[in-house]
Amino acid sequence: MRRCAILFTILTTFSVPAAELKPTPDVGAGPNHLPGAPYRAKLSPPLAEGTIVVIRGHVRAADTGEGISGVVLDTFQADARGKYDMDGHAYRARVRTDESGYFEFETIRPANYGPPPHIHFVISSPGYRTLKTQLMFADDLERLGNDRQPPELIVDPTRHESDRGTWEEGTFDVVLVRED
Repeated sequence: MRRCAILFTILTTFSVPAAELKPTPDVGAGPNHLPGAPYRAKLSPPLAEGTIVVIRGHVRAADTGEGISGVVLDTFQADARGKYDMDGHAYRARVRTDESGYFEFETIRPANYGPPPHIHFVISSPGYRTLKTQLMFADDLERLGNDRQPPELIVDPTRHESDRGTWEEGTFDVVLVRED
């Protein structure tokens, strides 16, 4: 898996023509955001119930297509039962993009507690508008008959199985707009 991640990083470090980029929709952070999550690459606690999912992607500038380094992605989600930790930092973390705008974190698939399962983001970087958004999973939207979501917010994960267990990988690319 590490070799695939290195190849993915090499192939995606180049800028994308800005004409092809559409800013990521801002849909709000939701009522469960708590500032001050720790910086770490794993949202879920060790041995958390649920299917492991690795989310990776790039944060790019809408005007140039170049990756943005040092972007903070403040992420949070419900657990496998649809509950948010409002007292601590379980299922909450902040990650920073590397010099090419790349990020990666591990968590579990959140549960459906009313809206389709999703992972929230508050994304910030000096010189860019703060983006409050979320990602959703294509198979959950299909299962729930919810096809009204912006396509930029939908992740279609690849499922992997081995003698060590099952996990999923998905790509969520983000496009930020510069401040006026």
